[in-house]
Amino acid sequence: MKRFVYLCTNAILLKDFLNRLPVSPYLTLSVHLDGMEADHDRIVDQEGTFKLATEAVREAKEKGFRVTSATTFFEDTTIEKAEKFLDFLKPLGIDGITMASAFRYPDAPDQDHFFGRRKTFEFFDKLLEKNKNGRWDINHSPLYLEFLRGKRDYSCTPWGNPNYSVLGWQKPCYLLDEGYAETFKELMATTEWENYGHQNNKKCADCTAHCGYEPTAVDEATSTFRGMVDSAKMVFQ
Repeated sequence: MKRFVYLCTNAILLKDFLNRLPVSPYLTLSVHLDGMEADHDRIVDQEGTFKLATEAVREAKEKGFRVTSATTFFEDTTIEKAEKFLDFLKPLGIDGITMASAFRYPDAPDQDHFFGRRKTFEFFDKLLEKNKNGRWDINHSPLYLEFLRGKRDYSCTPWGNPNYSVLGWQKPCYLLDEGYAETFKELMATTEWENYGHQNNKKCADCTAHCGYEPTAVDEATSTFRGMVDSAKMVFQ
């Protein structure tokens, strides 16, 4: 069907399934990595996970898969620790880095180590200032990165990244754990989309996650481009 799929995984079992997955430009393996070994294993509460994940990344790249990292930065992450981690990823040969800050949502087991909205903007403004001359291959649009630095204000587009698993179609947002729909049609028809985003839902007050705000940035970018094309057509007509 030529649909782009990001397969999100902690990679604990990934090596066992690589021979059953298609090597395709439409498939991206998005591997969860939340910092260097000690930090990552502590955050996921399972020792040895970092080694399994990085070994799986290397093997997947050897087999020709497109692989990105999915990273969440928590309150105790300093700029220096983030730099060290992002520099570590480059030799792995991954095809892009996705980043977000952890935010306080009701079902989180730890409520004490999250960025607030203001601190998120301050953190990423300082961190991204250090991304000079292609130092890191960040897999986000420039407009979303401006939002992440507090230079733009966007509303959430909660339908922008539909999420499917063995349980069904995840009702947004996955962090709020509001259940599943059996079909995509049911998801689109029965979800009250206006109830999501930091402007509409107090549970989302500190959220800047790319699953909701990157689609808004992409829509703005493509809308501007479409407007330029339409204007050009009018001129030449």
